[in-house]
Amino acid sequence: MSEQPPPQGTVVLILGLVGLLICALAAPVAWIMGNNYKRQCEELGVEPDGAGTTGRILGIVGTVLLVLSLCLVGVAVAFGVLGAVVEAS
Repeated sequence: MSEQPPPQGTVVLILGLVGLLICALAAPVAWIMGNNYKRQCEELGVEPDGAGTTGRILGIVGTVLLVLSLCLVGVAVAFGVLGAVVEAS
C-alpha cells in the first residue's frame, strides 16, 4: 500500500482561492499552510497532490497582489497628504 499525501491539500486550495478572489488576508495563510503541506509530503516521501500545490501557488500570487495593493494605497495616501499640505500653504 502506497503512502497518501496529507489530507489538508484541499484546505490549502480553498484558502488560496478565497485569498485570491474574496479576502486577500487568506492568501498568506494559504501560502504558509501550503509550505507546511509540502514539507509534510517530503517527510512522508510522497508527491504532493495537485490541490495542495495549486493552493500554495495561489497563496503566493494572492500575497504578492496584497502587498502591491497595500503599497499602492500607501502611495495614494502619501500623495493625498502631500497635496493637502501644498494646498494649505
